[in-house]
Parts: sequence; C-alpha cells; structure tokens
Amino acid sequence: MDFLGKKAVLIGGSGGIGREIALGLAGAGADLTVHGGSRSPRFDSLMEDIAALGPRRGDGPRSMVFRITPDVDALLSSPVYAAVASADILCVCFGPFLQAPLHETSPEDWERIVFCNYTLPGILVSASLPGMMERAWGRILLFGGTGTQEAAASRTNPCYAGAKTGLSSLVKSVAAEYAPRGITCNALLPGFTDTEYLTAEERDALARKIPGGSLIRPRQIAEAALFVLGHPEINGALVNIDKGWKS
Repeated sequence: MDFLGKKAVLIGGSGGIGREIALGLAGAGADLTVHGGSRSPRFDSLMEDIAALGPRRGDGPRSMVFRITPDVDALLSSPVYAAVASADILCVCFGPFLQAPLHETSPEDWERIVFCNYTLPGILVSASLPGMMERAWGRILLFGGTGTQEAAASRTNPCYAGAKTGLSSLVKSVAAEYAPRGITCNALLPGFTDTEYLTAEERDALARKIPGGSLIRPRQIAEAALFVLGHPEINGALVNIDKGWKS
C-alpha cells in the first residue's frame, strides 16, 4: 500500500502495538504524527527509527507528548485534538486496561476507563470527520478488546469490556453513515499480545491461556492494521486477532 502524501495521526504510538503501526505507516509513506504519553528514550528511539526510513512528503515525522486524563477541556486544547482535525488517517491505539469486578471498581476507575476507551476515541473520530468528508477520503482504525464485538457478560473486567463494546458500536455507526464519503472505520480486537509492558510472570500466565501457547506479536497486529487501512472495501469490520481464544 502507498500512503504517500496522506497525513496520519497515531494516538498511543510510543510502544507495543502502536510502535509497530507507526513504523508501518511511515514505511508506507504517510506524513506521520505520533502521540506518546510522556517523553522517554523509547519514544525518542521510535522517532529516530521512523526518520531513518527515508524522506516523505510533508514535514514528518512529528511527535507530540500529552498525558491523557479524563478531562475534556484539556483534550480540546491539546496538540492531539488539533492534529486530528487535519488527519487523513486516524489510528487510536491508546486505551488502558482494568481487571476488577464491579464491587471493586471505583468511581475514578469508571471515569478513567470509559473516558480513555470510549469517550476519547469518540471525540477524536468526530473531530477527524469534517476534514475527511471535505477531502472525500479517510481511514479510521480503532482498537477494541478481546471478545467485545458484541454485548456479553464479563466477570473480571466489566468496566473495560463495556467501554470497548460501545466502541464496536461506534465503528459500525461511522461505517454506515460515512462510507459514501470515501471514509472507512474499522477496529482490531487483539488477544493476548507480547509487549514490553508485560512482566515475565504475566507473559507466562497469558501464554498458557491462548491457543498454541504463545502470545501474539505486535508486528502481527500491525500487519493486520496496515492491511485493513489499505483496503477500502473493508469497512465496519471488527477483526478478532486472538488465535481463536475463548473465555
């Protein structure tokens, strides 16, 4: 695929799945802006790796550092919101996980998890659509949770699962309304993924749960992301990447 001349904004790109998608978008020629929650050697290394891929149209790659909190006013005045308004490609990889039963889920948990996993991507999608409509071209990719393609009971993470299930409805809604405008919206629903955020003990425990006994690699998910973004006939899809895992 060739995204030369397209402006891509990636939210949550400093590590894990987001990092691999950032490299893939840059390699496909996109004029890329990558968001990270804080400045770090890992984030700086990513931007250096992107720059090393070679010249592309525009001023990219660009980085923006903004710590996402449940604060709508802060988001609306942030560089994230400004960048999304002119994006041709919007990928929202950011979304903290919470594993807790309902009786142990605090009001602060509800506010943070729902904001980051549903309200944030919703606001950013709404902000990106007017420009995409004007250009009659847009690609939106969001990230759901394992098994959240439809409403289902969750004993261990109901707050998170509920927000991600709502996100699946958002994907379908955008696709249904804006397909005639040349805009696609899809979501990947990854299973247990081997990222730098996991401890050795967590890796072992999760690997025992997944079919085949090995975690999914971030690059495999990034390859799926680039495929979906590069094929406009895929629209409104909720793509499970979980090796067939069932709870």
